[in-house]
Amino acid sequence: MITIPALNKISARDPNEPNRPSTTLELLFDLVYVIAVSAAASGLYQRLLAHDFLGFLTFIIAFFILWNAWTSFTWFASGYDPDDWYYRLSVLLQMFGSLMIAANINQFFEQGLTWIGVTGYAIMRLASCSQWWRVYRQVEGHKRVAGRSIIGLLTLQSVWILWLFLPASIQTPALFLFIAAELLMPIWARAAQNINWHPHHMAERYGLLTIIVLGEGVLGVSNSIRTFLVNSESAASAIILLGSSLVALVFALWWLYFTIPFGSILDNERRRYDLFLFGYGHFFVFATLAALGSALNLVTDAWADTLNRTVTQPYAMGLLMIMLLGFLVTLTLLRALMCRKSSHNMTALILATCIILLSYITVAQGLSITYGIWLSLLAPIIMTWYFHQDNKQWEVLNIA
Repeated sequence: MITIPALNKISARDPNEPNRPSTTLELLFDLVYVIAVSAAASGLYQRLLAHDFLGFLTFIIAFFILWNAWTSFTWFASGYDPDDWYYRLSVLLQMFGSLMIAANINQFFEQGLTWIGVTGYAIMRLASCSQWWRVYRQVEGHKRVAGRSIIGLLTLQSVWILWLFLPASIQTPALFLFIAAELLMPIWARAAQNINWHPHHMAERYGLLTIIVLGEGVLGVSNSIRTFLVNSESAASAIILLGSSLVALVFALWWLYFTIPFGSILDNERRRYDLFLFGYGHFFVFATLAALGSALNLVTDAWADTLNRTVTQPYAMGLLMIMLLGFLVTLTLLRALMCRKSSHNMTALILATCIILLSYITVAQGLSITYGIWLSLLAPIIMTWYFHQDNKQWEVLNIA
């Protein structure tokens, strides 16, 4: 006789649990978002290639759709993870729903949100609600947040399904209204009580997604080197100088982001609103990084397109510097809001902004984009140095 394995009783995880790493199941789940992020970045690249700047708005909406799905899973997994067969099957369904969302992102720049994306969300949310129901039934003291989460998720999904049947003339304004509701629902649900979440685990999870988004930059560098190799007129110096400048830029951004000890900041401060400040603030960090990956592909086009000149070097450099400045501004603001004892945020950002402007001006005046990118590297390097000094000061003040 076949017996069904017993379910573990779900419980709230200890937010002070030592050595809390991401699980292999969470890492498997993240692989879906490699596809989704790549689709969003590719769509933006095609729009920028055609000089269609409304593509930025489309990209922001598309990126919100995929980020919101990833966030919902990530915060729940930090607080509750029974790791039994039912939870694993629930994650399987959420992965399938996420793949449907990723498929919609591929179509989003041409068709917008379609039934496949809404259906993907529905699958994800039904699976998520089944886990919140377990929390409601089994975790003492967490009934209010679980109940509100279930009501909020089911209500939101119902209005998204209704959105599919709205007249086309009101779908766009309704889209922005529903996005606002998506942002407000977790705040309402968790206002009932500050649910448990592990600061170092959350910092690691967001760091891992940062790596995934930086992967778009790595892909852009790889495309550049491949373009140089297939172009018979390419000089070896182009592969070495321009290719190395692009990978150095991606590397510098990685170094800058991971200079900030988000795990320690979350652990020491433990403010209720950090849950939303850290989570929502990272949306702009992720989006600007993904957009920067799109701009790296434009750099290759500007270098290779010597005849048609559809993408000039000043155009590509200008967009790349806008994305770079956007990332530096959003990261600095997030750091300043979360770590108020840091004194060099504005100094570092002002210096970085001056360097970025100078880098663009030099390319606009006729200098090769290769040298402009090398010059722009000073911006994240200077900010990394200043942030490192602040980190030492912050650690001394917190130990004291």
